[in-house]
Amino acid sequence: MDEKNNVTEQLKELITVYGFNKNTLSQYLGLPLDSIEDLSNGNIDFLPDDCSYRFRLFNKISFLYASATEDKDLKLTAFLQVLLSHHGLSKKTIAAMAGVETKDIERLLSNPPKKVSEEIKFKIAVTVMSLRFFLKDCEPQL
Repeated sequence: MDEKNNVTEQLKELITVYGFNKNTLSQYLGLPLDSIEDLSNGNIDFLPDDCSYRFRLFNKISFLYASATEDKDLKLTAFLQVLLSHHGLSKKTIAAMAGVETKDIERLLSNPPKKVSEEIKFKIAVTVMSLRFFLKDCEPQL
């Protein structure tokens, strides 16, 4: 499927192709259900003219869309980098918590990433996901 650049097209694809729940979108975006439908059909006239509001709303849609379309390894390494740089966790700590070797973390972070087995990536991803969930209150809000 071609990647969409327009947020209304991205929202439409989230709903039609990926079956994303409209009630969840309504809560996440802070819009009533009928507005979700309008926005997914390209109507933005009902949105406030406030540029910062639109920027935040459109970013939220694009973040969800990127979750479906972006390279999964790239996202994993980006989340891992947040734990290392923002939260100050070490590669050794993350490796120990994931039950992998520190060299596995280093191989995943190399540019370009070196081969890491799917099993190792899974262990790292689950650990990264849980750490990001529990440490989310320490991160700046969008």
